[in-house]
Amino acid sequence: MNPGRLKLLVVDDETDVCTYVQKYFGKRDFIVSTTGSGLEALSMIKASKPDMILLDLTLNELNGQEVLERLREYDKDTKVIVVSGLQNPKDIDKLYSLGINGYYVKPVILEEIAKLVYEALGIKQLINEIATPKQKIYEPKVGGGSKTHQLSNKLNIIRGDCESFVLDYEDGLYKNKTSDELLKMSIEIMKDVQKTVDSTMEVIKKIEEQ
Repeated sequence: MNPGRLKLLVVDDETDVCTYVQKYFGKRDFIVSTTGSGLEALSMIKASKPDMILLDLTLNELNGQEVLERLREYDKDTKVIVVSGLQNPKDIDKLYSLGINGYYVKPVILEEIAKLVYEALGIKQLINEIATPKQKIYEPKVGGGSKTHQLSNKLNIIRGDCESFVLDYEDGLYKNKTSDELLKMSIEIMKDVQKTVDSTMEVIKKIEEQ
């Protein structure tokens, strides 16, 4: 299977997560939609019929398990990977009985998520050497709870902004831009990176104070 133009739906109430996952997979030829609402997710699934759903458990209106239960009432085949901050949910067996293709514990590492997505979709071109066993509960890479989660999100935002610019440049999307225009774009990205680094340092400071 070729990953080009496959449809991915990201269902997560964290805007940062939706943003950098959308950028990452969008640059890899997926058609990516996002929502933080469980009810809206069900409507979007019926309308667009995604090939893969990345589903958080903590959502507005309906939680992730409720979304999955309603989905499986009429759709047994759409592939779903649960991406959650809950390390050991009490209903993990129930989630697998509803046909999920994996359970990933935040913070999100984009290459690891991509491996799970590619594997579930039968895509052979795995993009990173990190091992990703099927259908395992992933342990967080570092401690710190929600603070670590925030830190990971901010670092992924930095990475996503820089990667998007580089990929767009390499794809020739800026070939009509002048050197001054490219310099201005680069400066704006660096300003955003600086702001994100500053806020990241605040999170680190709070972790150290614990």
